[in-house]
Amino acid sequence: MSSDNVEGRGDPVISERLVTWGLVEVDWGHFGIILETGVNWRSERDRVKMNLDPGIICYQHCEGRLFGFSLPSTCYVCDADLTTEPLNTPPFRVPYPFVRASQAPCTLVIKPSRGDFLHDYRSSSDLHIGVTDSEGCVLEYDSEGLHSDYTSAWTQTLSVPIITDATTNTVDPVWQEYWDFTLHTLARESTWSMERYSASSFNCYSFVLEFLQALGPPGLNVKNLTKTSLCAQLLVPHTSAAARYISLYRRLLTEKVVAVNKSS
Repeated sequence: MSSDNVEGRGDPVISERLVTWGLVEVDWGHFGIILETGVNWRSERDRVKMNLDPGIICYQHCEGRLFGFSLPSTCYVCDADLTTEPLNTPPFRVPYPFVRASQAPCTLVIKPSRGDFLHDYRSSSDLHIGVTDSEGCVLEYDSEGLHSDYTSAWTQTLSVPIITDATTNTVDPVWQEYWDFTLHTLARESTWSMERYSASSFNCYSFVLEFLQALGPPGLNVKNLTKTSLCAQLLVPHTSAAARYISLYRRLLTEKVVAVNKSS
């Protein structure tokens, strides 16, 4: 089992004058977010360090939008002095799509079978999937059987909420308790032995499918759920969004600044 260790790129350099804005809503292509500025940047730095967020910044001065790991002193497009020139749009941090599994209780979690998302993931890569309990402990089924002792290796994962209320971003305590009950009851079955494991036919997806079918979460038709439909319904929306972030990150490793037209 590989450990997904990724070095962060450090925190973006943001001048003090740029943290005086209030709530800013930005909708630029695929990177639309709502950013609460004027935050405690010390707390933000701690959060970023824990999440291994490389800290991609988006800002706009003249034409189009610019992405980088820091806010430069001059505009990449027109060479204007950004220490004195106003920005058309305040800088914001592009949302980092990955989390530590321990930060995502009662969800499905996925990561590449080899390496990590930012550096190694390709569309053809195999993905490993597990389930976290209410304490953020990952239960996963692989060639070693079902186990929960590698949670610390799940440092850069995509979290797939199943019972989280989309409006409040919370989990109903009753569903949380039932999630744990179902998960740990299933884990005690002898079915999930290392001898029965097969990379092609009885694997981590088999365990997750069995769990979801036993759980019967609201809004998800689990009766005819297969690995293919599981991926299409639940995983692909998350991996597709993450792929855009990964592509941008990899470009920035070599280009330092990426310019994107407003119409793209």
